[in-house]
Amino acid sequence: MADIAEIIKQINGNKELMAQIAKVDPVQAKELLKKANIDVSESDIKLVQEAVADGKLDLGDIKNIAGGLFKK
Repeated sequence: MADIAEIIKQINGNKELMAQIAKVDPVQAKELLKKANIDVSESDIKLVQEAVADGKLDLGDIKNIAGGLFKK
């Protein structure tokens, strides 16, 4: 499992990429991230997509995502 919080930090500055990831299916999102030199499994893509879907990602969201991963 990838570090979702780290992935989100990497794409957080690129609002266009975040918007694209939120709209496409997981396979396409994986390809978009791959082009940005971020390797993510398809299972982790859904977590990333959920986090960026509203376009209002903040540090609290990142902490919640990271906290959820550590509980697994």
